[in-house]
Amino acid sequence: MTRPVALITMATGYVGPALARTMADRGFDLVLQGMADSDSMVGVEVSFADQIPDLEARGARVDTVTDVDLSTADGNRSLVARCIDRFGRLDSACFVTGAIVVGKFLDMTEQQWERIKRTNLDMVFHALQAVLPPMVAAGSGQVVVFTSATGGRPDPITSIYGGTRAGANGIVRAVGLEHARDGIQVNAVGTNFMDFPGFIAASGADDPERRARIEAQTPMRRLGTMNELAHVTAPLLDGMNRFQTGQFFDFSGGWGA
Repeated sequence: MTRPVALITMATGYVGPALARTMADRGFDLVLQGMADSDSMVGVEVSFADQIPDLEARGARVDTVTDVDLSTADGNRSLVARCIDRFGRLDSACFVTGAIVVGKFLDMTEQQWERIKRTNLDMVFHALQAVLPPMVAAGSGQVVVFTSATGGRPDPITSIYGGTRAGANGIVRAVGLEHARDGIQVNAVGTNFMDFPGFIAASGADDPERRARIEAQTPMRRLGTMNELAHVTAPLLDGMNRFQTGQFFDFSGGWGA
């Protein structure tokens, strides 16, 4: 019996490795997009070489991609085409988008603004434009776009970051409603206060005292883990829940409630 296929972007970091394991355990073959080991801009948290043996032991066939620019239309189209060419289908897709920029509004530069628009909005637009056509043709599919909890709650030091995330949430929700009759579920998951290198570096939480102050901002008084996030996301991707679409799910320890 043919296994369903899931696409996960940024799979060498953030929630990617944990989500890949979870989806493999749920019977999916995987196309994983991520950073090459030599990439020095972001860094690789868990290399494909370290992930693949474990994923294959869980029963998944795995294909990996490291050479696409997902802020462009061509990059997203080529990634979706890779899924179809490799496995003949694409049932679920999880797009991790965005870059973190914090600071006072008047301190933001034009360069930061252009980067934020490219990573927080362009990546969402191009991802959805690329992945929806084959799902519409198939009459089914599940899509999750990772945004940010700051898109659901204005915050003084995340004006351009949270503002563009709010725009992305609006796009995802509207697209989900637009394609509900096509049998497709499109949802957004917005995080904050997560225990991963990007948030730690951006917030200064590598300092223990600073981390304690940051954790105190959440009702749960701690940072969220990648395993927790994977287990929240997987039910939106595994096809078992087909009655939830056009939603924004906040995952921030109660901060965004």
